[in-house]
Amino acid sequence: MPGSRSDTGLPVVLVVDDQEANMRLVGQLLSRAGYDIVPAFSGEQALERIKASLPDLILLDMRMPGMSGFDVLKQLTDNPGTRSIPVIFLTADNERDNVARALAAGAVDYITKPFVAEELLGRVKTHIDLKQSRDTLQRFVSEKQQMVETVAHDLRNYFANIQFAGDMLRDPDLDLAVRLRLIESIRTSSDSGVLFLQALLDHQNAQEKGISVHRLSARKLLDETAAALARMAQAKDIEVKIVLAEDFEICGHQGGVLHVLQNLLSNALKFSQPGSEVILSAAKFGSRGRLSVSDRGPGVSKQDQERLFQRYVRLSATPTQGESSTGLGLALAKQRARTMDGDIWHDDREGGGSVFTLDLALPRT
Repeated sequence: MPGSRSDTGLPVVLVVDDQEANMRLVGQLLSRAGYDIVPAFSGEQALERIKASLPDLILLDMRMPGMSGFDVLKQLTDNPGTRSIPVIFLTADNERDNVARALAAGAVDYITKPFVAEELLGRVKTHIDLKQSRDTLQRFVSEKQQMVETVAHDLRNYFANIQFAGDMLRDPDLDLAVRLRLIESIRTSSDSGVLFLQALLDHQNAQEKGISVHRLSARKLLDETAAALARMAQAKDIEVKIVLAEDFEICGHQGGVLHVLQNLLSNALKFSQPGSEVILSAAKFGSRGRLSVSDRGPGVSKQDQERLFQRYVRLSATPTQGESSTGLGLALAKQRARTMDGDIWHDDREGGGSVFTLDLALPRT
């Protein structure tokens, strides 16, 4: 479980000791070293503080009246939500048997009083760094697993659509109009699958290598975005209209900007009714350029707006013709925008629908 951080962003150390003088000494030492200190003067109080907010590390006195340090440690290790918090015993008891017992019970280290300040600080830093490394690795593994599951799920959707249409096309007596719709469905599913995979590959490549920013024509970006999804728009009889008073340049990475815009347009087409209109527009606002995709779809509910750009979130609205929708596209798009010093946001469109805007810097003159 990830460690807690204070409002100031400092690592949090819970110091548990029934002696006020010891608490003051340790607290001042750690505070000067850049840690946020949470004091607890008993085992019971320590557990209450942990329930309220998880610390990054616990310095725990072994011998206290009432609940001992071993009692506190047992409750922590028995709880899956707290057993990963590193606990260092800080005590005057230096008997070898108790040292072995403390480590066997789950403590990560043992420091005897009186202690050397440099030794205490060094061990605290070591175990906080180790925990943060474990947390980072755990998050990385979890995100990779979720990514694999999402990719597998969405590719199955694309392949399932293609397989279904292919099976239907085997019927020699199939009506020509139905046959043409099935062929278009195969093409749309394959295009969407390729776009999805390319977006993932581009995003991974950008993370590994970083991206260079160039001067890009807003008109050209909108034209290329519309052209890339023209077949999808045609299949739903949706007109993609480009609105641009004058061409101008924005700063960005061409592949990244196109990925973002194509994702936004793809979503607009999925959630728009056949026969409707989607508008691609661009305008300058001060030192920024804004490229927008506007639709007349169902819009985004207030509840969905709060989690709109989170990973692996599927919104309550559904595509109008059962198109697959990943829980990843908007999150990746927003992250790509931010790597170019940009951002994406959503607005309700007057009269119904949604407006998604990509904001990027204009070139400096």
